[in-house]
Amino acid sequence: MKNFSMPEQVSPTLEIDELMRLKHSLEKNVSREVAESIIKEIPLSINSTPDIRAEWVEKLSAILENRFDKKTVKNIRQECYCNENGRLEDTANNLKQLYLSLDKDLHRFVNALNENGAGWFIKDNQLYTKMFTCECPMLEKAKNSNSLTWCHCTAGYNKKLFEIVFEKPVYVEIVQSIRQGFDFCLLRITFQ
Repeated sequence: MKNFSMPEQVSPTLEIDELMRLKHSLEKNVSREVAESIIKEIPLSINSTPDIRAEWVEKLSAILENRFDKKTVKNIRQECYCNENGRLEDTANNLKQLYLSLDKDLHRFVNALNENGAGWFIKDNQLYTKMFTCECPMLEKAKNSNSLTWCHCTAGYNKKLFEIVFEKPVYVEIVQSIRQGFDFCLLRITFQ
């Protein structure tokens, strides 16, 4: 997949963590019975190969898309974000310190990040962020897909991140993704 790079650290419990997040999210958004049924239907073995993980992602995405409406699919996947062994909080706190040091001025914050090549911008009071690489170890060998189902976890991750940074609720939407064949992922953050 174009613009894919493995994260610096991949958890040795990657598959178990992935299944537990999925189960928890299915229980929260649908039911315990459905969660158990789907987990049994698409097992994921520990220490699976990148090809097996990519195939599992495709099967799971198809199951979710065929059984639930788009809103439910988004909610399920947004609850499946990982925190990369605490990296989410570390990143959020570093960004928050920068934001606070700039007197909570969103324009100055974006400009400061863009000095390091972030490519972020503000349009119609919404923040747009770019991600130039996909570091999801589940997608290492995945093919491009028009579906955003798998990528909604990135929206959940960024929702958590930006709510820490800005100390208020945000809505995050994926506008486009590397998985769709674009050169970068583009997310729109709306302040609530």
